[in-house]
Amino acid sequence: MKKFILLFTLIVALSLTGCGAANDNVVHRDGNLIVTNYSDYEITDTTITHLGKTISVSPKAIKDTQICYFTIDPADDYVYTVSFVDNNGEEHSQEFTDNFTEDTQILIAIQYSDGVWTINYDK
Repeated sequence: MKKFILLFTLIVALSLTGCGAANDNVVHRDGNLIVTNYSDYEITDTTITHLGKTISVSPKAIKDTQICYFTIDPADDYVYTVSFVDNNGEEHSQEFTDNFTEDTQILIAIQYSDGVWTINYDK
């Protein structure tokens, strides 16, 4: 039964994630955590973890202002980590603490400049 519950949770989590390409038709997706890759380099496996457990993952490659949408259940002082794998296969991550509601969107920016990847709040 535990395996079924874990599998069901994983399926629901994956269905609540999605990445969009800038060259696709404009599609507005639901999500209260939005991650944008501003780099010209592709990244993959954009992952959200909480207390060491994977909450959501999008394996799709994104670059050049492409976006991933995630839905986090409403919570106050929610500590989570955003991570991704860069074009060289290296993983990068950053921890954040935010208040999630159904009406508030948290924007995260991934950037690459002077040989350094950064993950910060988007302005």
